[in-house]
Amino acid sequence: MPMDNNYPYAPDFRPILQVGQTAHIIRGNPENFVDVEVVGVYSLGVHRHVFSASMTTSALGQDCIHLDNNNGELSQIRYIPRGRFRVHLQNPIGVDMYTSQGSVKGSQTEGWFIDNVSGDPDEIPQVRSAMFALSEFLIYEDETPRFDLYGLAPAAQIAAVVDFYGIGFALKKTEKTPPVTIWASGRPRGQELGT
Repeated sequence: MPMDNNYPYAPDFRPILQVGQTAHIIRGNPENFVDVEVVGVYSLGVHRHVFSASMTTSALGQDCIHLDNNNGELSQIRYIPRGRFRVHLQNPIGVDMYTSQGSVKGSQTEGWFIDNVSGDPDEIPQVRSAMFALSEFLIYEDETPRFDLYGLAPAAQIAAVVDFYGIGFALKKTEKTPPVTIWASGRPRGQELGT
């Protein structure tokens, strides 16, 4: 596979695709896909988003339209919660396994619960690195996931602030047979594959 060890959840955050590579991007299920060639790779920098100025228990189905891409763009994002709360990533409305106001089609295992361990001096570095790696997700065009946020005791009425780090890809549709398959929305499950 011509990826030169660029893969999701790598210990060091690097682009999963390079200019000239092709990819088969699946959007929820195998019948909903697009074949693309990468024409540009660029940094998205850091976006700090305040989901809530004060959160006592939970905030479900939160959107962050600042992460939306234009048509023909893909982004690779990682995030870190900044405060005593955890984030559960949900797929967006309209792409098969998407959520609406915190309710998930299927089971609650569609996303990872990511806690803020970045500021905990007692947390070992390997756990901090693993949490950052596992927070990785992809956004194709404007199919940005929603976020469920849950406050952690004993902190009440905390600000729910999340830092998003990203890499962007400019794409064009192609007729080439892509060597790489990427699940941009959702993930492969048995019932989707007909097993």
